Amino acid sequence: MKLSLVLMLAAGVASSPLPLPLAAQTLRARLAGRIPAAAIAPVDSLVRAAAADGLPTDQLVEKALEGGAKQASSEQIVAAVAQIASQLREARTLLLRSGAPAPLPPAEVVAVAAALVRGLPAALVQRIVAVLPGEPTGPALDAVADMVGHGFVRDSAVDLVVDAVRQGLRGLRLLDVATAAVHELQRGRSHSLALADVRRQLPNVPTAPTPPPAAVTRARRPVADTTHQ
Repeated sequence: MKLSLVLMLAAGVASSPLPLPLAAQTLRARLAGRIPAAAIAPVDSLVRAAAADGLPTDQLVEKALEGGAKQASSEQIVAAVAQIASQLREARTLLLRSGAPAPLPPAEVVAVAAALVRGLPAALVQRIVAVLPGEPTGPALDAVADMVGHGFVRDSAVDLVVDAVRQGLRGLRLLDVATAAVHELQRGRSHSLALADVRRQLPNVPTAPTPPPAAVTRARRPVADTTHQ
């Protein structure tokens, strides 16, 4: 939908004498003063359309607020929210086409949208969805992204994760698979040998070590605010 059309439709909604639903009133109150006034009606329209399509909406609101915090223009905020809505809608379509049962958990739609945005081809995402019917795909997609980020070929990374799933690994254990592959690289193995070594270890890849308490404490220690220094 063109941005000008979104703005025109939203203007029509804003000028309508009919009272707004409570949810819309609540959203507009949340946005008021935090994004430009001209963006409130278009963002509200996009959020309501997404909700009607069964899409998660928190990401849309957060994107609008992020734009407001960065002092983006109304047009930029509406365009960014529309883009997120389009990405979520594409992810929902892919999940349903892959046989995922409706209603779709919001976390699944978000995870698949993130994978597509990161550049993982739809066909490879569908392979992950197909091997995990009705199960969370987020950890598997994150494992693939981790390996791709370390230079593994996307198809090969998906192949390894699919093999791990078929051998019974789920959830965080799939992230252990990615960690094991990366560790093999760090030991000097080539990408192909690293994949082969980890595949031989399945399903008994080592569990990633838990960071020591001191490291966790340091990670959680708040950073001094230097904004006004």
